[in-house]
Amino acid sequence: MVFDWTGGDLGSIAQCIGVLVHYLATHPAVQDYLRSGVPDAEIDAIIDEILRIDDPFVSNRRVTTCPVTIGGAELPQGARVKLNWTSANRDEAVFGDPDAMDPERNADRNLVYGIGRHACPGRLLATLEMRIAMQELLAATSSIALDSQRPAERAVSPVGGWAMVPIVLA
Repeated sequence: MVFDWTGGDLGSIAQCIGVLVHYLATHPAVQDYLRSGVPDAEIDAIIDEILRIDDPFVSNRRVTTCPVTIGGAELPQGARVKLNWTSANRDEAVFGDPDAMDPERNADRNLVYGIGRHACPGRLLATLEMRIAMQELLAATSSIALDSQRPAERAVSPVGGWAMVPIVLA
């Protein structure tokens, strides 16, 4: 539990910002839309959806509190389980096309911040920080593009997101 509470640090925000910047750099229409004067609540929903599409938080561990059957497998109380958030947030049976940007439709099924009593207590602060970073980046530029000379590099598991996202700002 202490790990979960301390996990929401600058490293987590940096992972998220990397995912957001990469998404913006590869989706100029989203940049243009966000520059057009979108309300904060809609920007927050778009941030959540981008993080669902490319979840920087790969997995987490839990212990079953009672016997449970999941996907036909019976687990006893006390079983150690590894949850794959990235896979869950890209489940075609739940989201249809996992790459489709649909913040309104997908909001109630998005697991980026966890769920129930395991939901991230810093969600509102994290979202505020990411929104401000995106708004300032978009306000200070007319274009965000990937650097064609230096390819973006994925982070290595168990970390998700990007290790490096070279961009060109105009």
